[in-house]
Amino acid sequence: MQPRNIAVKRVLVPTDFSEISLHALEYAAHLARIEDAEIVLLHVVESYPQNTGLDFRFDLTEIIERGIQDKFREIQQQNPSLAGVRLRSQVTVGKIYSEIDRIAAEEQVRLIVMGTHGVSGITNIGKYIIGSNAYRTIQNAPCPIITLRQRPPSFAIRKLLVPLDSTPESTQKIDVAIRWARYFKAKIQLLAITAFFEELVVDVRDVTRRVHEVEKQLNELGLDYDAHIVRHTAPSESVLEFAEKTQSDLIIIVTGQESALSELLFGSSARNIISESPVPVMSINIKKFRVEELES
Repeated sequence: MQPRNIAVKRVLVPTDFSEISLHALEYAAHLARIEDAEIVLLHVVESYPQNTGLDFRFDLTEIIERGIQDKFREIQQQNPSLAGVRLRSQVTVGKIYSEIDRIAAEEQVRLIVMGTHGVSGITNIGKYIIGSNAYRTIQNAPCPIITLRQRPPSFAIRKLLVPLDSTPESTQKIDVAIRWARYFKAKIQLLAITAFFEELVVDVRDVTRRVHEVEKQLNELGLDYDAHIVRHTAPSESVLEFAEKTQSDLIIIVTGQESALSELLFGSSARNIISESPVPVMSINIKKFRVEELES
């Protein structure tokens, strides 16, 4: 039985008014129109003492907010994709990642859609900083986050790429993937990855067993899927190569592994996928989000 919706009634879209953040808004508007959801458009002003070290003797927030609200109105007027979509805006002051997570919790949003700036042409250190910044938001978010590094060629969701590994948390995103696949009539692509470093600490047969368990679940639900098991020295590269080769529309990953070892081994792969993927990535923090919340 096809679900009536994907249980997203309010979507938070942080924006810095860059081109990629406007693409994220357009992507969110597509989902909002399908779900009849409301978009909360958020701009976070980092406080001036934090940015410059100067102690201003007057509050610039009101002046800044007027200009930002004007910009919000301009975006609504100039973006045809927002026609008919319920949208309201907020301006807050503080650290970007903490304000996004705070507003998400206060507004009880079920999805965050945000742009991440590209990493091409910068050093590995710069790439790590950018990945860590996005990842920091994801690590504390109370709901799934879809990140975009560039505008996808289509907003249609026909293929969901679901990477699996040896961690118990890896399969906890399956219920979300199933709900989205059933609603959008999309194909689930299971991609199990093993790497040399992983084979030193886990039994690779565990990965195969997890794949078969998920396959059984998908078979029972009558969902369209395929499954692949690959060995790669860099799991994130394998995911991104597969996504490009199969023209996946959305990659679904988990973050927030309980084990410090799991976070060490797989957390860096998640950061790389988030910061480098040309395909939208949904990150589900299993420490903060439970699939049961979709029904509440």
